[in-house]
Amino acid sequence: MLFGGLLAVLLSAPMTEVMIPEGTILPIILNETLNTARLQDNDPILFSLAEDIRTAGRRGPVLLPRGSSVVGRVLLSERAGHFIGRSQLNIRVQQIITPTGEVYDGVTSKIIDVAKQKGQQAEVKADGGIQGPVHRKRDTFLLLFPPTTIFQLMATPKRGPDVVIPVESRLYVKLMSPIYVETTPPPRISSAVPQPAPPPTPAPIPSVTPLPVATPFPLFAPQAPMPVSSNGLEILVAPIALYPDVILRDLFRASTHPFEIAQAYQWVHQPRDAGGSLPPGGYNETWDASVKALTAYPELLQRLTADTDWVMKLGVTYSAQPIDVLSAVQRLRMRSQKLNTPSAVTVASFRR
Repeated sequence: MLFGGLLAVLLSAPMTEVMIPEGTILPIILNETLNTARLQDNDPILFSLAEDIRTAGRRGPVLLPRGSSVVGRVLLSERAGHFIGRSQLNIRVQQIITPTGEVYDGVTSKIIDVAKQKGQQAEVKADGGIQGPVHRKRDTFLLLFPPTTIFQLMATPKRGPDVVIPVESRLYVKLMSPIYVETTPPPRISSAVPQPAPPPTPAPIPSVTPLPVATPFPLFAPQAPMPVSSNGLEILVAPIALYPDVILRDLFRASTHPFEIAQAYQWVHQPRDAGGSLPPGGYNETWDASVKALTAYPELLQRLTADTDWVMKLGVTYSAQPIDVLSAVQRLRMRSQKLNTPSAVTVASFRR
């Protein structure tokens, strides 16, 4: 009797909520190369969780599994000056998406360290920002040995080194607020003898009530843009979800400039001269940096120009829901991996 009572109390316990405390260090891996020469404020950055996050150190159950997608955003990206100043980069992690679909929004954190890797030019400050190397030695050398040719004079003074963090670099992020994770309760096992189900009671006959008269409303009334659902976002980004991250970053930003995409398409498909070079006329220096980057992929520009309605819808949605768009891309990629569907889309496939 006593054992049965204790068992009933344990089985009726509600789902427990486990907290990942403030100050926990999350090791994450960068999915693309970061360079302040290309990054702009508010750009999204994609990472992957490098290790399992468990309760009770390394002995407890897994709360955040290895391989979870980590979405960050560029808060500040500044290049170094010509004589003084160092390049600055400030990134904050905002969202974590597990392989099973759980989403943890509103994450506050700061970067505390960047593992050294070949080609890296960055160091972490106490406030979580990242700065590039100094260029005092180079400037001193130029003062002692000034340029002598016209080409050297035109290239002087150069900017200081940019912050460069290669792809697959490991960063360490410190949580500035806790994350609450609900643990799955064990299956309930009942030892009670099943009772026969009561006979169904007839449903009451509903009374007939007059339908309300619809009030007329003006057509084309100004309305705020409605957010796109998760299913709608997946349908929207499905044609490009398996593209490389280096292309997706420019493609999403360029979709907010559909007319510039059309101009860039016309320019890259002009007849070339005998040397294979495009004529100088037609290229517009005022194009957005993302549109200029897409001119390296003529085949991709042709695909985008063939469906301008889709490009405009993608641009509007990305401007209003950037994090949701990236989350939809990650969900489709995870499903593709579960189905063992190889991705044949590479950067080289878009080049002429």
